[in-house]
Amino acid sequence: MLALLWCFGCAIGQTNSPSLDDYFRQARDLEQKSDYSGAEKTYLQAADAFPNQPEILKRLGIVYQTELKFPQSIETFERVLAGAPQYPEVNFYLGLSEFGLNQFDKAVDAFNKELDANPKYRRARYYEALALQSMNRNADALRQYEILLQDDPNDAAVLYQMIRFLKAATLQSINHLGNIDPNSEYMLILQAEGYAEEGRYADAIDKYSELLKKNPNFPGAHYGLGLTLWKKVDYTAAEPELRLALREDPNHPMANYYLADILLKSQRSAEAVPHLEIAVAGAPDFQTAYFELGKCYLEQGKLQDALKILLRAETLDPDDKSTHYQLGQLYARLKEPDKAREEMQTFQKLYAQEREKKKREKVVEDPLETGSPKPENQQVDPNL
Repeated sequence: MLALLWCFGCAIGQTNSPSLDDYFRQARDLEQKSDYSGAEKTYLQAADAFPNQPEILKRLGIVYQTELKFPQSIETFERVLAGAPQYPEVNFYLGLSEFGLNQFDKAVDAFNKELDANPKYRRARYYEALALQSMNRNADALRQYEILLQDDPNDAAVLYQMIRFLKAATLQSINHLGNIDPNSEYMLILQAEGYAEEGRYADAIDKYSELLKKNPNFPGAHYGLGLTLWKKVDYTAAEPELRLALREDPNHPMANYYLADILLKSQRSAEAVPHLEIAVAGAPDFQTAYFELGKCYLEQGKLQDALKILLRAETLDPDDKSTHYQLGQLYARLKEPDKAREEMQTFQKLYAQEREKKKREKVVEDPLETGSPKPENQQVDPNL
């Protein structure tokens, strides 16, 4: 009887032995509670019960890594790779632990092994770029970022790292250039462009002027000065600089556009048209240039040319109310009342949406401000 009871007890004990899934489930529960010490013990027990399961060691290594126990994690990952050199993700996690110890050359080697097995593994490529950057292998790091963005142009983390990378490289190059010759033409134009980007137009104009005194033919300087003067709303001074820029490069799209804009503001639309034509040819996605050119053609009575250009402007920005207004006027002149009505309805809809948006923004800015609403049937300026 005692022998039978002993055998029965053994059978129950074997039935109640935890399975591998039981160990994994228990360890995951402990990890979710941040009880990494308990998870370690569970994985070690699983490794004793199931000695030929590399997944146990992989997960144990990740727990060590989470606890920043990088030497232990490296030893554990290497045990996995000794028996299975391409076990999924283990080379990546090995590289991550080596990265944590600033062993960047070893980390890159591990990431490359992971990418050999799985070229689409983005995390391995991302951390390889960081490791390469840490080793000052900037060209190689840049290549990894470019590959990541080719696959997913909207990856915010990669874009952020790319911006930081390029910013650091730019500052490093500027400092190096300044050390070579702090008063060089190149430093002057960099200073001028920097001031212009910050909205410090007077300082930018001074630097551009200093540069042009030093070298009147420095490439791009006349355009930069003309653009800065245009932004400063000094159109009289901007016009000759933009014309000088076009002597240097007659097909410069933006120099042609800004000069055309100045000409339009001074009621010289016929003179502006050739410049706008060059602008749209050189910048085929520049909606504003198409819109202005379409208006000019409409003014000149070139209705079919205006239609082609304005339809392109509408395609580039379907929510631009002014384009719909001009198309409404154009279709009326082409004696197509249905299309004219449709465009004007779209214009009125977009105009109403814009007014409502401005009203909401005004309420947010000053919730105590009161006033009478304007009549809905008021006349509107299509260029607002």
